Amino acid sequence: MSLQERYPAYGGRGPADLRLGLGLGAVATIFMILRIYVRLRVNKFGTTALIWALVAWLLTTITQCFGVISILHGLGNRIAIVEEVGQLHNYLLFTWITVFFFNMAIPTGKVAVAAFLIEMNGQGNPKIRRSLIAVGAANIILSIPQILLAWFQCSPPNALWDPLRQDQCNHVTSVRYSYFIGAVAALSDFYLAIIPVTMLVPLRMDRKLKWGLSFLMGLGVFAGAAAIVRTWAAKFILSDDPSYGVGILFRWGEVEEWIVLISMSIPPVWPLFRPITKRFIKSAGYSRSPKNYMAYDKYASRGGSRHSWPDSRGHHHHFCFFCQGCIWYN
Repeated sequence: MSLQERYPAYGGRGPADLRLGLGLGAVATIFMILRIYVRLRVNKFGTTALIWALVAWLLTTITQCFGVISILHGLGNRIAIVEEVGQLHNYLLFTWITVFFFNMAIPTGKVAVAAFLIEMNGQGNPKIRRSLIAVGAANIILSIPQILLAWFQCSPPNALWDPLRQDQCNHVTSVRYSYFIGAVAALSDFYLAIIPVTMLVPLRMDRKLKWGLSFLMGLGVFAGAAAIVRTWAAKFILSDDPSYGVGILFRWGEVEEWIVLISMSIPPVWPLFRPITKRFIKSAGYSRSPKNYMAYDKYASRGGSRHSWPDSRGHHHHFCFFCQGCIWYN
C-alpha cells in the first residue's frame, strides 16, 4: 500500500519536502556521528560546541519527525483536499507542533555555530569573541516571543488546531514577528559564515588550506539564503490556501536547519579526511615544524586548554584542529 493510499491528504509539495528533509537529515546525522568520533578518538577540542550541536541536532530531528507527520496529513497539499479527506484537524495540530520545535531549533543552531567559532578563536581576538556571544544571545532572546506567539494567537489556545474555531485565531502578529526574527536569523547566518574568514586571514599557512577552510566554514551563507526565502514564505500562513503555501516555508526551513548543522560539522571532522587530501592542502607549519606539533600534542594530552604557544625562535604557533597540524601568525 502506497503512502498516498494510506494517507489520502499526502500530496502536492509534501513528497518533495519529505524527501529533501530526510536526505539532508541523513547527511547531517552522519556528520554528527563523525564529529563525536573525532572528539572521542582524535582530539580533545570542541566539547562545548559539540554539546550545543547535539542539542540543535536533537531539536531539528524532532522538528523533522513532526514535519513528516504533518506532510502525511496534508502539509504541502491543497487545503481543499485536506478538508475533503477529513484531515484538517491533524494537519493543524501537527503543523503547529512542528512550528514550535522549529522555532527552538533555529536559534539553537546559531548558538552552536557561535560556540564552535568561539572555541576556534580560543584566546584570540576578544572583539570577535564578544560579537559571537552577542549573536548567540540575541538569537535565543529574540526567539522567545516567537515560540510563545505560536500558542497564543488563538483564544482559547486549543482553537489553533480546531477547524471549527479558526475564526478565533489571529496570525497577523505572529507572521509579522516572523519577518523580524527571520531577518535576524539570516543576518546571523551571514555573519557566522564570514567571520571565520577574518580569523584565518592573519594566519601564515598554505594558501590552498586557508581558502579550503574558509570555503567550508562559509557554507553557512546557504543557510542565510534559505532563511530569507522561508521568511518570505511566512506570508502564506495568511493565504487562502495555507497548507499548500506553507509547504514552501517548511521546505526552506528544513534546508536552513540542516545546512547549519552540516556546515558547522564539516570543519571539525576534517582530520578524518586530511590524509586523503594531504598532497593538495597541507599546513605549512605541520610540514616544517613537526616537533613543535608533538610538543603541543603532549601538552594538550595533559589537559592544557591553550590554542597557541611560542617556540624557541619566537614564532607564535597556533594549533589547527581541522588540519591536525601547526601554523603560525605573521
